[in-house]
Amino acid sequence: MKKIDKRCMDATVAIGVATCNSQSKFWIGTGFLVGFTNWQGGKEVYLLTNKHVVLNQQMLYIRFNCLSSQAKDFPLQIKNSQGVFQLSIHPKENVDIVAISINVGFLENTGAAFDYFDLKDNALVADALNNGGYGEGSYVYAIGYPMNLVGQEKQYPICRQGCISRIADVYEHRSIEYLIDAQTFPGNSGGPVVVNDDLTTSGMTRLIGILRAYIPYQENLVSQQTGRQRSLMEENSGLTVVHTVDIILETVKMEQDRVLMAAGQSPRMKLFV
Repeated sequence: MKKIDKRCMDATVAIGVATCNSQSKFWIGTGFLVGFTNWQGGKEVYLLTNKHVVLNQQMLYIRFNCLSSQAKDFPLQIKNSQGVFQLSIHPKENVDIVAISINVGFLENTGAAFDYFDLKDNALVADALNNGGYGEGSYVYAIGYPMNLVGQEKQYPICRQGCISRIADVYEHRSIEYLIDAQTFPGNSGGPVVVNDDLTTSGMTRLIGILRAYIPYQENLVSQQTGRQRSLMEENSGLTVVHTVDIILETVKMEQDRVLMAAGQSPRMKLFV
């Protein structure tokens, strides 16, 4: 089995906040870049992560490797001076995704080594995933930065292999999320889930979703003397909830429209124009 493409590792970034002394960062989540080439030939790139990673923050940092030096932390001002979010939050309560427009020219000028998942060619919506023969038992990979495990000189995400545990509800249009059996931890939130597309001649690593959260296993500890609950133990079940690429596309379209309207332009009818 071949390894996943390096480009999808370069598209995955650590998201952090400054510590109390502002001399270091604490890495609270994962994000990844998606994009496409628009009709004018320009690159539109967006950072995806979870709502719960950003909503209580004023300033975030994203870490990129650099072509000629060690990794660099870039500040990401997610609110303006009036406290208004400069990003798009999916409005559905049960969807945990935000999208943030990224200045590609700035990253290129600063020598950042980055890539992105092309939403036209390197992402599989639910129907395409189903038609491609993926289902329960298919191998998947969860990429991210669990437990603050981010390198100081270079950032390299951690890849964990798993499988699709339940996706039939998505294929039957009863759900917008599915389960994978790939153990994830705090810090993985907002990371990409990918497959090696070995079922086609392309053999590409493709985006199939965004991590939402792991499902905890809870156990009540009961006092033998009183018969009452004394405490509640919570463990990682190994199952993780994933939103589909369809919901990613919805969120990116919202951010595209927000940026266009802020520039005094009309929203587009479709995303890839």
